[in-house]
Amino acid sequence: MGLWDMHQQMSLRHLRAGQASAESAQRGRHEAMRDDVEALEDRMERLLLLTDALWDLASERLGLTDEDLAARVAALDEASGAPDGRRHRALRRCGACDAAVPHGRPSCVFCGADAPGVGPFDRV
Repeated sequence: MGLWDMHQQMSLRHLRAGQASAESAQRGRHEAMRDDVEALEDRMERLLLLTDALWDLASERLGLTDEDLAARVAALDEASGAPDGRRHRALRRCGACDAAVPHGRPSCVFCGADAPGVGPFDRV
């Protein structure tokens, strides 16, 4: 076997190893995305359960109707300034340092103070 053939064989081995590595990384990304989708589905199920419980309480104890709910949904959607059927959350500010606090965080990422307005929907 000549020098050129040895070089070609080494190049092929290197390319095959790179391909195997890329395929393994792709499988890892696919699994991570599947885990993300499952986490989102779990979060949505918890949110639906919380919403169902709230509606049951409101309709049983306050006598609200489905029409009342639909009217309130439309009013909130309209009040957000972008009637698109989506919930828009107001920006939360840290009471200690005035930094923006991402939704879902229990404390400020800058100073560690407790986040304002943490309610049941912020934990979903």
